[in-house]
Amino acid sequence: MGWTYTSDYRGGGVRAYLDAHFESENDAGKWEILDSALVQMRRYYAAMRWTNKTKGEVRTLALVGLVNHVPRASDGYTLGWKDMSEDMGPVVIDCPLRILDRLDPPASDHARKWREDVRAHHARRRARPKVGDIFTLAEPMTFTDGSVEQRFRAERYGKRGIAHRGLTTGTLYRIARIETVDLTVESEPSAEAASEQDRPTQTSLL
Repeated sequence: MGWTYTSDYRGGGVRAYLDAHFESENDAGKWEILDSALVQMRRYYAAMRWTNKTKGEVRTLALVGLVNHVPRASDGYTLGWKDMSEDMGPVVIDCPLRILDRLDPPASDHARKWREDVRAHHARRRARPKVGDIFTLAEPMTFTDGSVEQRFRAERYGKRGIAHRGLTTGTLYRIARIETVDLTVESEPSAEAASEQDRPTQTSLL
């Protein structure tokens, strides 16, 4: 399905507007939004209950949408969206888990795979290393200086930032979008990792 744009949006909340847009009822059935979320003003997720009046069937599934909000659009079309059901195999996976918890069992392989990807995404975010953690990447990572590292220690950088000290070279790195990286956090630093803290370190950030 392609993008849909509207000039009717006048504020009041993008999520509320989309909730109202996707709710409808006719002789065949009824669509209700049980819960929804707007993530970073770019992605809309909803638990939608579909009632088939003809067959008497009720199913709650996920609705997924990409959102483009352009408040100052010169043509007046300030809000656009591209929606699909989970059965169509969405690729965005940062749906809040509370939405998944409202759904009925998946009715297709696409929906099952999408839900698995969503849960894996949140599991990776929970594994984001904290200051002092030692962690290992599933695969070695090559950095801009050509160095390759796989084990790191998370360190405070600046007042609120976190950087990652390579335990082979002692170089300090910044791993972008680390919440999406496949890694394992060690429960306790090993003796090897503790001894590596005494090695000369590089203070520049790569």
